[in-house]
Amino acid sequence: MKKTFTLLVLAILLFQFSCKEKEEQSKPAYKYEYESVENDGLNTLIYTLDNGLKVYMSINKDEPRIQTNIAVKTGSKQDPADATGLAHYLEHMLFKGTSKIATVNWEEEKKVLQQISDLYEKRRNTTDETERNAIYKQIDSLSNVAAKFAVPNEYDKMISSLGAKGTNAYTSTERTVYINDIPSNEFEKWLTVESERFKELVLRLFHTELETVYEEYNRSRDNDYWLAYEAMSANLFKNHPYGTQTTIGTGEHLKNPSMVKIHEYFNERYVPNNMAIILAGDIDPDKTVDLIKKHFGEYKNKEVPEFTFTPEEEITEPIETTVVGPDAEWVSIGYRLPGVKNEDTYILPLVSSLLYNYQAGLIDLNLVKDQKVLSANAYDDVSYDYSTFQLSANPRDGQTLEEARDLLLSQIEKLKAGDFEDWMLPAAIKNFKLQDQQRNLYNNYRAYKMTNAFILEQNWADVVKENDKMSKVTKQQIVDFANKYFKNNYVVVYKKHGETNNPKVEKPEITKVDLNRDTASVFAQEFEKMDATRLEPIFDDYSKINQSEKINGKIPFYFMKNTKNEVFSLNYILDMGSYSDKEIALAVQYLEYLGTDKYSANELQVELFKKGLSYSVYAADERVYVSLSGLEESFEEGVELFEHILANVQPNQEAYDNMVQGIYKERQDNKLSKYYILYRGMFNYGRYGEESPMKHIFSNEELKKIDVNNLVAKIKELTSYEHYVYYYGKKELAEAKTILEKHHKTSETLKPLIAAKEFPELDINKNQVFFVDYDMVQTEMLLFTKQKPYTEGDLPMINLFNEYFGSGLSSIVFQEIREAKALAYSAYSFVTTPSKPDRSHYVQAYIGTQVDKQKEATKAMLELMNNMPEVNDQYEGAKLAALKKIETSRTKESSLFWKFLSAKELGRDYDINTKVYPAIKEMQLSDLKTYFDNNIKGKNYAFLVIGNKKLVDKKALSEQGEYKKLTLEEIFGY
Repeated sequence: MKKTFTLLVLAILLFQFSCKEKEEQSKPAYKYEYESVENDGLNTLIYTLDNGLKVYMSINKDEPRIQTNIAVKTGSKQDPADATGLAHYLEHMLFKGTSKIATVNWEEEKKVLQQISDLYEKRRNTTDETERNAIYKQIDSLSNVAAKFAVPNEYDKMISSLGAKGTNAYTSTERTVYINDIPSNEFEKWLTVESERFKELVLRLFHTELETVYEEYNRSRDNDYWLAYEAMSANLFKNHPYGTQTTIGTGEHLKNPSMVKIHEYFNERYVPNNMAIILAGDIDPDKTVDLIKKHFGEYKNKEVPEFTFTPEEEITEPIETTVVGPDAEWVSIGYRLPGVKNEDTYILPLVSSLLYNYQAGLIDLNLVKDQKVLSANAYDDVSYDYSTFQLSANPRDGQTLEEARDLLLSQIEKLKAGDFEDWMLPAAIKNFKLQDQQRNLYNNYRAYKMTNAFILEQNWADVVKENDKMSKVTKQQIVDFANKYFKNNYVVVYKKHGETNNPKVEKPEITKVDLNRDTASVFAQEFEKMDATRLEPIFDDYSKINQSEKINGKIPFYFMKNTKNEVFSLNYILDMGSYSDKEIALAVQYLEYLGTDKYSANELQVELFKKGLSYSVYAADERVYVSLSGLEESFEEGVELFEHILANVQPNQEAYDNMVQGIYKERQDNKLSKYYILYRGMFNYGRYGEESPMKHIFSNEELKKIDVNNLVAKIKELTSYEHYVYYYGKKELAEAKTILEKHHKTSETLKPLIAAKEFPELDINKNQVFFVDYDMVQTEMLLFTKQKPYTEGDLPMINLFNEYFGSGLSSIVFQEIREAKALAYSAYSFVTTPSKPDRSHYVQAYIGTQVDKQKEATKAMLELMNNMPEVNDQYEGAKLAALKKIETSRTKESSLFWKFLSAKELGRDYDINTKVYPAIKEMQLSDLKTYFDNNIKGKNYAFLVIGNKKLVDKKALSEQGEYKKLTLEEIFGY
């Protein structure tokens, strides 16, 4: 008996050892102990340095790049109450360098910067305006002295030379995040710069950057969405800085900056135990931690001041407020809920999805699909101290904002009463899992998710298991949650259309600073000498797409295997769109509201959503996409239902009449949106004139007369035209083809495509100014000129020109217009590449500025467009950046077909970078100058200007060229 027991114990021990050995063998053997979670789809490892700095790593080897976020657990809620906007301004200044970066003589520069700081403190404590102005003149004069020691945009130039993309930063209520997407082989060079960047704060070029923040503030005053958000926050949070302060700050505080307070804030909060380095991409965890320890390990931690606040009092009755602005009207309803640490908060995203998920939530089905409102949505925002939940709706024509409000609230009441179908909860969970699979392919999403966990102090295991936890939520829990938190405790913001008188920050006079473009700091010179192994480019191989098959012997079938997740996409593609037949675009829009002989419109959405599927039919100008996507397990069911919809859709006159009423209202709203006016209406008018594609639509009167049976016939006959099919999914080629041949039935002979209407591009033979009046503080200008038709041989030069001259923070345009002269918050210029060989390249530029700077900013832009500065070091940096971006670029398998299709449109069957890359390697600055002189210099331009006619300098505009004030009817045709 004893012997038997001993053998049994031995067997158990051996079994346990064997299991442990297998477990250890299944996990990589790492040098460091990492925090990780089993079955984590992001493959996340978390490490904490001795000084408290956290490192989050999500391993994704799809391409040799890393999305980097350096996150600081601080934001506008930590701003001093008498210096709001400080965290945001500090974010701007952390692009300006240190005592080593961006200076040619720190010892002399720091003396002048101290004098400037002292003057700002003196000015801040002076009330006499004459004396304040006199002090500012001293600041302006000294700033020019200090600028002689500064190297502008040196941080940006160094980062750009790595082949970085998306260099940026943002500040919100409780986070400040610094972003780059870098080649993985440049990781240590990136760390070298960033570890120096965050060691100390130098407020270099302070007053020109302050001018940029003024511009950003004024732009926010022109943004109705931002104003409505501020109004909502201020009423939800009477005590908490979420509502009592704004991230941009008050105009009064912006006019009275304190360099001393900014330094104090940096020293208090930019410490390792309050920061995280967040990485997603091609990572070797142990080497990564070794390098981070090397570069950030010496940072000293310190106690971070604890944030405290006065708790909010309960809202006992609805609070209503109104915001007025030039955009179309809408209504928003906001609820205040507990923060991330509350035990109920994990249910909030599920509640959001049940109400609105773009497809089959209560708001989707009952308000949007049933056309009770023009549009509506709902979303949650989980923060540390409190969360919010908001609903909003755009009213239909003739509908009041109060009526739209009540419709939104009626859906909340349904939730509280449990008046929703049982299938909705599991379907919402399935939808969350589907979205995760799709989003996890992207490094920027992975980095965002990890950043969120760090800022909100979430245990990573809780983040990973969130969907599993939500899947256990019952309908009763949803009902209980809704009744607990959704009472008469909400805020309503009515956004109405009307003239505004929003205050703006007046700009001080700024003397242009001279830029040391040809100089570099010792740090930058040493940085340039650092070795980094260059990668060989891997160009797209379109032969990976199976192009040889045909469905039923006649429909071209393109196939690509999905090796990344359990999601598929299916597309039927017709190479004709609204340019070929205006009714096609209308019919496709109509389809959303139609049912079949078996299902109502809402029942179709329900059936699809339950299976983790969605479909869309979209008519572009020259192509129609009939698309189905979702979980692979539902593929055949989806195809069967998809084909059923296309073949058996039924007309519905009431749905059409409601849709037409919605189109009328959308057209009215388009004419109230400055973005739509400028980027759609004016841009097309400038390129095509009176025969703009924007006018290739049915008039309101014509819409009334359309026969809905004709529209349904258009839908049913879509796949009777020549088309092709593209499948991307887990199935093997033969299986996918068999399923499609079974369900995708067409006539024996497919009809030829309808020829597209031509829209000739106008030649720009003289300077022309087109102006549209709009109630706004700022003015925005697009200017462009037509170049020659598509020229493949110019593409390498265009790539390099855009990198060097007009795109990005280290470009010539950005440096000159924003950094040196502080003339605009946003300025850029680039050369476009057309999508078809018979269309032209365009030179395009943009300036967003204050009205009183419009003339000067335009002059500065035109000066650059006619005389390209030749800065060899900057050119070499741009060239290196362009090459490294190509070397480390890898097309996702889900995107390969679409790149192939674009290449095919231009007559290519190969990746254009196979020609661009070697050509850039051989280019010299003199080649770029020749291209500039031949293609950009001395051209005539169309100037598209939108602004307030009461403020804009019409005389200055007229000096630019032949002036024409446009009406919205001229632009849109309605």
